[in-house]
Amino acid sequence: MMKKFLIKISYTVLPVMSILIGTMIYLSLSIIPNATGDIGKLGMIAFGHEYNHFLEQNYLKETLFETIKQEDILSLSNGKEPVEKLDVLTIGDSFSQQGVFGYQNYLAHKNIKIVNCFDNVTDNPLQIAYDLLDRDIINHKLTKILIVGIGERTIDGRIKSFNPSISPKKQQSIRVNELETAKSSNDWSVSRARDYILYRIGIENPIYKVRLRQDLFTSDEPNVLYLYNKDIENGNCLKSATATKITEVYKTLQDKARERGVKLYLMVAVDKYDLYQNYIVDNQYPRKTINEDLERVMPNTPELLLTKNYLVPLLERGEKDIFMFNDTHWSYKASEVVANEIYCKIKDYL
Repeated sequence: MMKKFLIKISYTVLPVMSILIGTMIYLSLSIIPNATGDIGKLGMIAFGHEYNHFLEQNYLKETLFETIKQEDILSLSNGKEPVEKLDVLTIGDSFSQQGVFGYQNYLAHKNIKIVNCFDNVTDNPLQIAYDLLDRDIINHKLTKILIVGIGERTIDGRIKSFNPSISPKKQQSIRVNELETAKSSNDWSVSRARDYILYRIGIENPIYKVRLRQDLFTSDEPNVLYLYNKDIENGNCLKSATATKITEVYKTLQDKARERGVKLYLMVAVDKYDLYQNYIVDNQYPRKTINEDLERVMPNTPELLLTKNYLVPLLERGEKDIFMFNDTHWSYKASEVVANEIYCKIKDYL
């Protein structure tokens, strides 16, 4: 009986395990170390490091702003006049956490004193901002301007979960998307090996690859666009319920900010698919209109910063690498343009 069992697994289970173990070794030694950008890490695509090094040559040489946690804001204010009042405080998700090539750094290089508040990727920036304003931690003594940033992909979830009656610390943590927890380390994982095999044969792949009608990246595939599936699957328009609630949330935040003597701006970071959708050859995916929907439901709102409007003109001029080829986030080029546009909005309040 045992002999028959061993013979059976020798041509059933063992070959499968051999393939998985071999793939795991190949992944860990060859693919994962070269899987750059969140798209590369999530899709296990060995883009290599040359593209990132190319972009890094153009980064600002210094990071002139600081990122702190919520509790650290207490040490800045603590109910007293800060040692030095901030010009701008930012609270946002991943588009606001780009460090040396982030939009805050370009603002800081305009002699603006700016601090970024960030705890973790599960936090809702809208909720955090309201809570800190409501508790009078963010007020006119601390800062003149508050910029709250959310990614276009997460608007629906952020708006639905916003509740001015609940402290963010009491909210259940929600994983925003897979990108935030994509494995970036060189893990020896059978499950990752399984995913790699499935992705390569077109099953469950979270990364889409489409062709563009012109070269828009400085890479080995200049007319190819790598997209995160949630950019498309999370909705292509502003749902009616969300459209109604976003005006309520925006008014709630603005009312609280005015109460504290702070000028508040809401920044919506355009996602990669939305920005590039008109340049995709034979685009089979639904047209995304969230930014246009926001303009429709919130017309003539200068404190609403729709970054798509700032970046489309660059594409129309044929500018390359507005977003990073291997990532879902914009590059230093977009950060600089966004910062310049924001500066034009806020300079009279500084």
